[in-house]
Amino acid sequence: MIINRLMVIGATWEQVPLIRAAKNMGCEVIATSSSSNSEGFAYADYSEILDPRDLNAIVKIAEKYSVDAVTSDSCDYSNYAAMFLRNKMGLHNFGMNAVQFTTNKHWMRNKCAEEGVLQPRFEICRSYFEVCKASESIGYPLIIKPSDNRGSFGVTRVAKFSDLQDAFLHALMNAHSREVLVEEYISGIHITVDGCVDSDGKHINLGIASKKITSDEIPIIVEVLYPANNIDDGLMKNIFNINNNVVKALEIKRGLTHSEYIVDSHGGCYLVEMANRGGGVLTSGVIIPAISGVNLSEILVLEALGRPYDVTPWSKSLFAMLDFLIFPTGLVSKIEGVLEASEHPKILHLKMMIKEGDFLGKPSSGAERHGFAIYIGSSYEELESLKKLIRKLIKIEYEN
Repeated sequence: MIINRLMVIGATWEQVPLIRAAKNMGCEVIATSSSSNSEGFAYADYSEILDPRDLNAIVKIAEKYSVDAVTSDSCDYSNYAAMFLRNKMGLHNFGMNAVQFTTNKHWMRNKCAEEGVLQPRFEICRSYFEVCKASESIGYPLIIKPSDNRGSFGVTRVAKFSDLQDAFLHALMNAHSREVLVEEYISGIHITVDGCVDSDGKHINLGIASKKITSDEIPIIVEVLYPANNIDDGLMKNIFNINNNVVKALEIKRGLTHSEYIVDSHGGCYLVEMANRGGGVLTSGVIIPAISGVNLSEILVLEALGRPYDVTPWSKSLFAMLDFLIFPTGLVSKIEGVLEASEHPKILHLKMMIKEGDFLGKPSSGAERHGFAIYIGSSYEELESLKKLIRKLIKIEYEN
């Protein structure tokens, strides 16, 4: 039996489903991560410490192990590195266009504008003077963000001129290109769409969710609900069609997609961004497989190896919620109820990002949320009951 050596770039808790799937499929796994404490290392055959943005180091590691295939999930940097390495080593690939467009919001905005995709008005800025001009043209409120970072790092909602410079510097601090995007603020329902390109090149939409986001200056996602609430069948079909068109516009020909839109009060669907990877916080590893029946981790392995695979979702009506846990501020002295909560059959995953002795503050980015839980049920009402249950079971005590 031929054993394929698969390099998985990224080995945090978010990539554990991918690494475990690769092992179950008979691969020898070389896992890389920037931290020696990464949970995925426990499931891999070999592990290497690696910054996914260090492309020279990635090539050396791949050559060291003579890898047959490369893949990644849930991380823009890792996805870019995987595609770069495939091209560099002549492994199964579809070129670099898709990862270029989907990891730089400047290029994404321009490419989608060429294809007529509805987007917020935007300006690319390199100086505070340009930001001021853009704010005059676009008007308040507006969004300022880095052109090439991941998650919510460096994103600020700006309501008045006096906050403009701080927001610019915050975005600049998180922009690798030292370039920021100034965008029109669109009020409406925040939507996420997850999908996959099958081995024949057809994009399949697998899930649609609505998100609850704080109204603070720095917006934080606090809940993701599948299927999207307050979206009728006609609008959902339109969003799926738009999503397929954006996939084509960005020249995505392989792998997973994770897209964000805002639907305004008139039904206009504005593209926020699209990634050519699975959604983070176990969206691709746990949530989408649970509601669609499509094992995306296995698909990533098969795609990396250049093998055919099927993307046929089942027709079950399942509901899921990604519930972010944010507790009151203070110094934590005791945490109880986590094990009991995690053993509930409808709680697919529970992870606490805090421990006893930590001081809990108000999150200033998605990475600073205190934990999360993933629920599955047969109705929105059942999910809300699970949400209440988790807050009843988990008890946080604080020092006086």
